Amino acid sequence: MVTVNVAELKSKLSHYLKYPERGEPVLVTSHGTVIAKIIAEHEDAPEVNWFQFFQENPPVSLSKRAVPTSELIRQIRDEDL
Repeated sequence: MVTVNVAELKSKLSHYLKYPERGEPVLVTSHGTVIAKIIAEHEDAPEVNWFQFFQENPPVSLSKRAVPTSELIRQIRDEDL
């Protein structure tokens, strides 16, 4: 796997885009931390309409009763006393 920093990627973009074409991912770093991964797009990958997906499958709340943050803080504080 190839690793490149942002500045070098910007100056040699066409060079680094050849790696994913050959099936080798490229890790992009900023100040030594990986911030992105460039991979080849698969033509058979399905397009996902995320807006429609979340309209049809809304996120489920883990709690039936929402508790205000201030109440949670009081509960935690009172437990420590």
